[in-house]
Parts: sequence; structure tokens; C-alpha cells
Amino acid sequence: MKIHFVGIGGIGMSALALHEFFNGNEVYGSNIEETERTTYLRKLKIPVFIPHSEENWFNPDVLVKTPAVREDNPEVVRARKENVPVENRLSYFRTILEREDREEFAVTGTDGKTTTTAMIAHVLKQLNKSPTVFLGGIMGLLEHGNYEEGRGPIVYELDESEETFSKFSPNYLIITNARGDHLENYENSILKYKAAFERISKNSDLVITFAEDRLTSHLGDVTFGVRRGMYTLEMRSASRSNQRAIVEKNGKKYAELKLRIPGFHNVLNALAVTALFDSLGYDLEEVLKALEEFPGVQRRFSISYRDPESNIYVVDDYAHTPEEIKNLLQTAKEVFENEKVVVIFQPHRYSRLEREDGNFARALLLADEVIVTEVYDAFEEKKPNVSGKIIWDSLMNLGKEAKFVNDLSQLNDVITPKSNTVFLFVGAGDIIYFSKRFVKALQSSSSSPSRVFGSKR
Repeated sequence: MKIHFVGIGGIGMSALALHEFFNGNEVYGSNIEETERTTYLRKLKIPVFIPHSEENWFNPDVLVKTPAVREDNPEVVRARKENVPVENRLSYFRTILEREDREEFAVTGTDGKTTTTAMIAHVLKQLNKSPTVFLGGIMGLLEHGNYEEGRGPIVYELDESEETFSKFSPNYLIITNARGDHLENYENSILKYKAAFERISKNSDLVITFAEDRLTSHLGDVTFGVRRGMYTLEMRSASRSNQRAIVEKNGKKYAELKLRIPGFHNVLNALAVTALFDSLGYDLEEVLKALEEFPGVQRRFSISYRDPESNIYVVDDYAHTPEEIKNLLQTAKEVFENEKVVVIFQPHRYSRLEREDGNFARALLLADEVIVTEVYDAFEEKKPNVSGKIIWDSLMNLGKEAKFVNDLSQLNDVITPKSNTVFLFVGAGDIIYFSKRFVKALQSSSSSPSRVFGSKR
């Protein structure tokens, strides 16, 4: 079968393309811009066109598109004209799962999906279960970063941004939390949003939920939480290089959880995974050992630069909801107790910024300095009077000094590398590319850090 992927450079779509490619199908696609994934796909001899065009055409049997791709996309228009079936990403993924007919581990929810999914995959790999993995991020231990083909169960991250996620039927499901993100795809109805989680829970054999989540806690066959739930935390301690926590089960001391990745939120992610595997009867000692060795996922508190002499660090993180940003900054303050924390935040989607109504500014108050860029639209149409400047205004009204830049090219003028500082580049858009340029400038500078961006470019 020949498959045309529109938006093939996205993290989710590229994983589907890789799966079909390694299962003997002819795969090609297009993307609006170059990404790390388009480069990787080409290395595997998968054709990728940049940008979208009706000329990007090899007479496919089916066209698969991301939610961001609209009906007026030239490739979608051509497919309709030539009677080529057009499928959305999630519906096509569901057909893959039905075709494979294997045991399924899924993770959904607002925050923590990628890391929790990666933890499950890592544990199964360490236990020699040979999982097939579809991940919404890059983990170095997976053969292809966001995908690995195995002979055992299928592990996947399930995006709740589309209501059709509720049609999936995983054997085992973790719902990390449900904070009402992407409500615009649910007619802005919290009831419709909640109902979607209820439907998928009914489709699953075992559901693990966060006991302190307002919308989904009641859906769990097994629950985890800080103080509430079947699996809870009695005590946690952390240092710059690792953390540990005592786990209680039904109110009694049960196990010790150790991690080499930072962040209290990651303890909760690991607690969910512990609850899952323990409930399924896996050897808990082996599960905990695997979690202790879990290396993390790229752009989840990833330290991309460190200079012991000047004590400058650069950290990349994908956080794009207020809760994720709050967790990120709490982690940064815990890991870097004596350094100044400077956040460069790129808001993601106009609809999210409009809906959160001040929550981003309140989360960013934890930083020592804040720089806010314009919104990364993620292919949304611009909304009148919705801009990253809203966050800047809110910060200033809260008494927090901050800076606002209209585009990333202006960051050179407002970022001053200085000693004893952590620079956090935060967001789900293209902020990562400026972070990489910033790191290259730091690495190539043989003079004092203050002169890294001394000349205009």
C-alpha cells in the first residue's frame, strides 16, 4: 500500500509513517517546514516534500493528515478530487492497532503523557517484553527516537486534543490528569470533554487515574496520588542528580521509588507506572529498578549546555500549559538552588492563551526573570487582541518585571548571558531552534559570556 502523510514532520505523524514503512508499505509525505524528523525520515530514504503542494503526489492509496491540516490544503484537495480516501491521524492510528491486534498500553491526559509513556516503554524493554512504541517525544533508548518496532505489546501516547481519542480500546490505560486543554475541540464544553474520558475508560480493561484530579479520578480501577489514592507518597527527598520517594499502598509503606530525573511531577508519573505494573502482577523490584535507570525524554528538562567555569546552564523544555510551566519552574528552583533562573517562554496556540486567562503569568512568577515571545500559532488562525503581550501585561500588573519580543530574532537583543544563570527555553513551538543557536554561540565564544551576542546578526 502507498500512503501519503500530510504533516509527516510532526512527532506523532512521523511515528505512524515509520511504523508503516517498516511494515513494508510505500511511505512518503509533506511538511510545511523542515524538522528534525523530516531529516531523519530522509535518512531512511522516505521521500519528504517541503512545503505542501498539489505536485507532491505519487498516486497514493490513502492520504493521512494531521488535525492542523485543513480541508483547503492542496494535497487534501487533490486527494478528494481523485477519490483517494482521506483519514485523520487518530482514525488511521486506530486502524493500525486493530490490524496489529496486540496487548495495548496507553497514556492520555493533559500533562505528563510523553514521559509516562516513555517510562512504560522503558520498563517493558528492560523486562525484555519487546514493545512496539509510539512516543510523542524523542527518547534516545528507542531505536528511532519516537518509534521502535517490537514483537510484544504496543505502547502509545494518546492525544486527547481530538474527541475521537475516546474511541480507542487499550487494555491498560493511564489518565495522568484532565485540565481542560483543547476545549475548543469540544465545543468549549467541559461536560463533553469529561464524557470523552468516561467513554475511553469504559473501553479499557484496567484504568489508572490520578486520585486528586477533579474530572477523572472517579474513573480509575486503581488510583495514585500525593495523599489520596491506593498508591500514595509518604516522603520524598531530592538532590541535583536524583530523587527518591517512599510509596505507600493502601496506607502502608510498600516500596522505595528512585529516579535520576528531577521534578516532583516525574515522581507522580513514575508512581502511576508503578501502580500499573504492580496491579498487573509484574515483579515490583524489577519495575522499580528499571524506573531508577530511566533516562528521560528530550525537551523535558533537557540540559543542552553547561559551563562549570561560568556556571551557565541552558535547559530546554516542552512545557506549554500553565501547570507544566509551574512544575518546570519548581523543578528548576529545586535543582538549581543558587543560580538565577531566566525563562524564555513561547506561548503555544492563540486558543490556549485566550482560555487560560492569566494562568500563564501566575505560573511564570516563580522565575527570576521572564522573557515572553509572540505566540507560536500551531497553524491556528490569529485571534484579534490575543498576543503573547497579554502575558507580559499580566506579569507587569502582578509586579513582575518582564520583557516581550515580537519574534525570536529579537531575542539576541534582550538575552544577556551571565554567570550563575540558568536559561530555560520553554514552549512547544520553534523556540528550540533559537535555543540551539544560543548554545552554539556560547560554545563558540572564547571571550567572556557577556560578549556572546555582542554583535548584531
